[in-house]
Amino acid sequence: MSTLATQAITCTWQRNLQFEAMDADGHRVTMDVPEASGGDGAGFSPMPMILVGLGGCMGVDVKIVLNKMKIDLDSFELAITGELDENTSPRIYKKITIDFVFSGRNLQLEKLEKAIRLAEEKYCNVSAILSQTTQLEYRAIIDQGPSTSKNP
Repeated sequence: MSTLATQAITCTWQRNLQFEAMDADGHRVTMDVPEASGGDGAGFSPMPMILVGLGGCMGVDVKIVLNKMKIDLDSFELAITGELDENTSPRIYKKITIDFVFSGRNLQLEKLEKAIRLAEEKYCNVSAILSQTTQLEYRAIIDQGPSTSKNP
């Protein structure tokens, strides 16, 4: 089991350009590249894995803050978009946008935005690392669900 201070994974080549990553707890994820790049498209490409890490970190930290604020959610989803800088080599993300989409009763946008701000500025390690090279943009959205109005 990894500790918070020391974390280790192994990446093992499987076939072609496919690798399997495993952490000390036995969790596994497959990484590959698309067929157009010579891979088999059998898993996440490495750059989207960065977005996965950011989404997981921000999602967990926002949810912890919302729990402390006693805000109940029906659902919570993060839509993450990364824009690569085509003028750098190697390419890096120049901008990453996360739309935090919340649904629930009596949600207040100001409180949701505060939870996101706290996660970004105080808790999320991945956000802290990426902010050194990448513009990060976060938006809180309250999903009102399907419209209940009926057209005549």
